[in-house]
Amino acid sequence: MPSRPRRRVLAPVPALILGAALLAPSATANAAPPPDASAPARIELVLDLSGSMNENDAGGQTRLAAAKQAVTRIIDTAPEKAPLGLRVYGATYPGQDRKQGCADTRQVLPITPMDKTARADARNQVAGFKAVGFTPIGVSLREAAKDLGPSGERRIVLVSDGEDTCAPPPPCDVARELKAQGVDLAVDVIGFRTPSSARSQLKCIADVTGGSYADAGDADSLTANLSTLFRKEWRTYQATGKPVAGSLGGCQDAPLVAPGQYLDRFTGGRDLYYKVKKRPDQQLQVSATAVAEGGYDRGSIITVAAGPPGQGGKPREWLREFDQSMGWADIITTGGRSKPGAGEDKPAPDDTGCIVIENSVTKAGDKPMQVELLIGIADKSTREAGARTPQPRTGADAEGGFSFNSATPIGPGTHRQSIAVGEAPFWRVELKAGQKLTVKAGVDIPGDFPASATTGWGLTVYNAKREAAECSRKAGATELLAGRTGRIERVCGPWQITAEGAGSSDAKGYDVPGTYYIQAQVAEPEKKARGIVVPMSLTVEVSGTPSADTGPVFHFGDTAAPDPAPAAASPRDSRPAAPADDDSLIAKLALPAAIGAAALILAGATLYAVKRRRTT
Repeated sequence: MPSRPRRRVLAPVPALILGAALLAPSATANAAPPPDASAPARIELVLDLSGSMNENDAGGQTRLAAAKQAVTRIIDTAPEKAPLGLRVYGATYPGQDRKQGCADTRQVLPITPMDKTARADARNQVAGFKAVGFTPIGVSLREAAKDLGPSGERRIVLVSDGEDTCAPPPPCDVARELKAQGVDLAVDVIGFRTPSSARSQLKCIADVTGGSYADAGDADSLTANLSTLFRKEWRTYQATGKPVAGSLGGCQDAPLVAPGQYLDRFTGGRDLYYKVKKRPDQQLQVSATAVAEGGYDRGSIITVAAGPPGQGGKPREWLREFDQSMGWADIITTGGRSKPGAGEDKPAPDDTGCIVIENSVTKAGDKPMQVELLIGIADKSTREAGARTPQPRTGADAEGGFSFNSATPIGPGTHRQSIAVGEAPFWRVELKAGQKLTVKAGVDIPGDFPASATTGWGLTVYNAKREAAECSRKAGATELLAGRTGRIERVCGPWQITAEGAGSSDAKGYDVPGTYYIQAQVAEPEKKARGIVVPMSLTVEVSGTPSADTGPVFHFGDTAAPDPAPAAASPRDSRPAAPADDDSLIAKLALPAAIGAAALILAGATLYAVKRRRTT
């Protein structure tokens, strides 16, 4: 019989992340941080460097100087893993020969992640730009599409101050040509000091490809518009993990996984199965997060369960939890922990059980969807090893991350940043039993904000099992703006963090000391409305006296592995290395972890667990 449903709140959620290479009892650190996030959308900026960009009408400077300022800002603020390219036209040929002038388009920066070297090279390229030539927009769009490759999410961002002077091919015909290829490619366009005669041509490019169009009249507006376009593509949930392919046919042929972090995918409504080992004296945590590119239908459900295969082949004896989407969010997340076992001081043989992620999210024929899987183990040795918490950040360094794994560590106080429509940044706070948590998030909505009937302001708190904890008994996590402007605030708490056995907050989810996650969001299902930036503040208050009993300490494996490939690209028959078939997972992993990976483990993030939710 399934566990009792609980009312859930809107929020994105990370996936099931498997495992943990555990510390030796004498160590004092936790697991290394999870792998970096998978790359965001591939984007190429196509910049007009025709002769008209030398006109001095962009807020007291030339259009060229304003464009350099805006593009440099994009380069400086791009995430390190963001694949960015740059193509220019009209930059090299100053003559009058039409044939040469209309072939003057070149890629000055290949599509590459913005690491330190690429960023420096891009800045140097931009500093040397000159505007001298023709305006071959159609040809440049066609070449930019080639630069981005034939697959994956790709966008072209075109900045132009006029109409194409080289047609044929007409730019809008090229846009139709690209769209007809059936590829996932859109073109966003910014008209920079564009005359009305050229605006319709540029708007057509955006409309045909499903992109957006905006006007910019000076350097500040160009920078703001570019930042909005890039931000809404890059700042989405960043799923991570070692690729794994769970069985689609049940527990019998499921891959055996050690504690650690993994990345799989849902296909066509099929459940995913994995084998896992847990001694009776150990506690198991399993957390799962499904990540959707376009959001979820209201009512979509993800369920995680573990234990020996039971009736119908479904495991449930150790734990079972679920969560349901309330709309808006790009993730659904849930997690659970098994009850403490008996005989902590007595040797016990391994129990091999099964994990299932039940998929009530996708249907047959749907595009594959990424799923994160997190598995942790706690026992006497992990309690003795202890846990290391990250140093909280403040000021500009406290800007939120975009997944559970990249959540920014913060402490009590008020933290300010901007947030764009569609963004859902994460922060993390370390809490102990006996403490109380209050979270307040406020956003300033300007009078001209283009809110729709579905625009809302959301605040969600997740507990250490990555379950959405109920912030209000009367309302969900997201509040519709309903045309309101000015300061709008949401408050969660104060809530008492309880220790295992205290039995006070099962219905609220504040029953597990450890890492709590905070997520804020200006929610808007319509993608065309995303990207508008508004100021926000986040205030965290922690009060109360911590309990002496910290409860079990969970470790989640040595996850300092190379960047994983996206789950969608991993073959279904691939399998991670199985854990050793030994008498003590903790004992076998502790020594090599302490000797060979101490530095990596010191950087890790620990989740504490105290109480398992009631299951069947």
